[in-house]
Amino acid sequence: MKLELTSLVALLAALSCVMAGSSPRPFGITKSCNTPSTTTILDIRGGAVHESSSLSDLESKIQSAALQNKLTIIDFTATWCGPCKAIAPLYKELSEEFDAQFIKVDVDENPDAAQKYGVSAMPTFLFIKGGEVVDRLMGANAARLKELIAEWSL
Repeated sequence: MKLELTSLVALLAALSCVMAGSSPRPFGITKSCNTPSTTTILDIRGGAVHESSSLSDLESKIQSAALQNKLTIIDFTATWCGPCKAIAPLYKELSEEFDAQFIKVDVDENPDAAQKYGVSAMPTFLFIKGGEVVDRLMGANAARLKELIAEWSL
């Protein structure tokens, strides 16, 4: 029984890698099976939204942006969250418009990051500059999200 379950899991993993290259993803997101498991770069028209699935990876990205005096916006999201899905296309567009680092964190895959930053509702957007949280937006408020990015990316 255990061997059958292991074989089934391996088959599903292989099938998902095959399908990843041939099936469309929501919001124009593509994911490569060759990408390291801790970080997935999402291919987006002109900008880039990075996914982070570990706290250490997220902190590394924040530190890197701080050294460049660059704003980091983190979207704490979940696959089951309707408002998160609704605002995802705007977040993608904003990554093309503003010179900032855009990161998505799935709270189910990276609960340590959500806990560290006190995230209890999705979506929650954190604005980090110089390694410090300078602002927070809870909810899928498109106009306010754009305002805060414009304000803090100066």
